Amino acid sequence: MKLDYLDLLSPKPVHMENVGGILSPKLRDIVSIRYDTYQFYLELLLMDLEKYLSMSGHAKDYGSLSDEEKSNLDMFDFWTANEQSAGLLEKVLNFFMAEDVVYSRQDRCFLIQNENGKVGAITRDSYPQVRDVICQRVCIRPGQEDDFSRIKNKKALEIAKKLQKGRSQKKKQEKADKNMELGNIISAVANRSPSLNILNIWDLTVYQLWDCFSRISNNNIYDIQASAVAAWGNKDNHFDAAAWFKGIDLP
Repeated sequence: MKLDYLDLLSPKPVHMENVGGILSPKLRDIVSIRYDTYQFYLELLLMDLEKYLSMSGHAKDYGSLSDEEKSNLDMFDFWTANEQSAGLLEKVLNFFMAEDVVYSRQDRCFLIQNENGKVGAITRDSYPQVRDVICQRVCIRPGQEDDFSRIKNKKALEIAKKLQKGRSQKKKQEKADKNMELGNIISAVANRSPSLNILNIWDLTVYQLWDCFSRISNNNIYDIQASAVAAWGNKDNHFDAAAWFKGIDLP
């Protein structure tokens, strides 16, 4: 379910059929639960099977599985395997859903309810789509698992697995850029924007914040290029006067 730009910018919930409304949380909502908790929620949503088993002390079990066995396992089954983990995911989903989320042990799914009763459910089949829409709404692009089932050539399969392992190791070694932490971006946008400030910025959704940051960054570059053209001309015809309103591609 690929959301269009207007849906991503909107503060309104994005409705998923037979599920419910998925929100882009406002900055004040993130602050209310603390940033560390918000990050923890995102980590749980982005968690893959290998990391889940590693955290639960079963890393060796994952390494002993074949590719076919791995493909038959589903994260949703692990989340709903016991009341404790199901309750944790219930709390995460409640933060991103417009309605109330309640885990049903009997149905082994998460029921979506409002004041009028049940409006939908998050099941084993719909959970990956719900997770993906949440990631879109918070401006995150989750890593995609490589599908080795389509690779028939043995040598090509070995190369693909080595590339996947290399990407995984590189990702673990990468350090987070402190300049891109949410608190720093809030401060930068609030002090750079002509209309936003440290008092009213908290009503933005997290997607709107990153969109504002990207627009400000692009417009700064545009202003520098425009000033250079005004001062020294445009001999090479490289300046794009329409660049300031061209579409941007956020994660």
